[in-house]
Amino acid sequence: MSRNRCRCARLPVLRIPATNEDLPQLPDEIVELIVSKVLPTEIVAYGWDQVSRSFGTFVHRHLCSKTYFCAHHDPLWDLYKTTRNSYDHQKFDKLLVLLIKKYLCQVEDIVLPVALFSHIQHLLEQNSYLAATSGTACSFRHPQPGVAFSNLSKLTIQIGGECGGLTLSHNFENLKTSSSLCKTLHEINLDIVLSDNEDVTCAGFREFLRFLKEISCVSTLWNIRLSDNTTSGQGWSGPANLNRYRNKMFICYIRTMLDLSLQINQLELVDKRKASPYMLVMAHGRRTIYMFPEFKRCRSLVICYDIGLIAPVFSHENDHFDDLLHFEVDESHVLYKADLLEYLKSAHELREVKVVIPSTFHSRVSRCTEGCFSNPDFACFRADGWCSVPAKLPGAHFEIVSNDARAPIMA
Repeated sequence: MSRNRCRCARLPVLRIPATNEDLPQLPDEIVELIVSKVLPTEIVAYGWDQVSRSFGTFVHRHLCSKTYFCAHHDPLWDLYKTTRNSYDHQKFDKLLVLLIKKYLCQVEDIVLPVALFSHIQHLLEQNSYLAATSGTACSFRHPQPGVAFSNLSKLTIQIGGECGGLTLSHNFENLKTSSSLCKTLHEINLDIVLSDNEDVTCAGFREFLRFLKEISCVSTLWNIRLSDNTTSGQGWSGPANLNRYRNKMFICYIRTMLDLSLQINQLELVDKRKASPYMLVMAHGRRTIYMFPEFKRCRSLVICYDIGLIAPVFSHENDHFDDLLHFEVDESHVLYKADLLEYLKSAHELREVKVVIPSTFHSRVSRCTEGCFSNPDFACFRADGWCSVPAKLPGAHFEIVSNDARAPIMA
């Protein structure tokens, strides 16, 4: 019975209804398989929803099921990069408006390079989505009154490098535009890459945060990942140098968020020029990060950077680091473990300390016959290197895990 019902429900895939009965029709399973292999951007661009009414209904249902969109791995991003400096940018705007209307308005989780996000914001600023063609404005009707991304709850913005810079020239000062972008977001993720050319600035970052703050609330989760691709690194700097190189320093961006009263949920600090974990720590030119106290003003702190000097702990009644619950060191050396534990001791609510070691560490140790890994430099990858954790952090659960399967080695 179900087989006959399926046969009767086959979708007509022809544009002219009069010829549907004369030509064969594909089974639903084959149609679904074909459509599943095509990206939503291509489905909208080629107008698959206009083949027929029943097929258009199926395509719409399929698009609604795709609630995650990553522009960086989509043809839309490649098309934007090739057309933004040419005459075809008007055609791209029409495609972008069509894509928002038919697909992106249903997306719940979206990942956008800041350059494309800025372009979308610019379209919104042009009289509620105006895509210009030959000097004539084509209005766009929002899926919901005043809202373009009606179902969006999680927004991830990639900043720096090929994803585009972030300076004051990007003009996010129009805070009214943010209200027409989407409703209140539940989670905002910022992935920032800092480099020597300073295409990302603290001033532009502050203005961008004020823009995003308009579509957030008290319960919104703010996650930030800072990646260092500079030659100078994140070592200690005096006040003068810190001000001079503020656009390349992690701490300046963190302080910007704290100045705007934004509660950081997860802070991840990454070294994109990180040396191999199997190199000796005291090798010449080793890059290390200076641990500022403000790093503890988050719920989860993840360090993928060799940890060097630790900010001295001064007892002060106004210093509260009760937000930090989770601390993780990911495949990184710790030069001064005792100082690091004192650093974490002021986080009174800390519940978990995790050390992630390289996936090949144990196999290398087993093959070594010279005792190289007994060097104190590799104590941070061994359980005996953290034997003072229970005494220093009695309320925190400590474990060492391998990066291959994240399986606990010692807890």
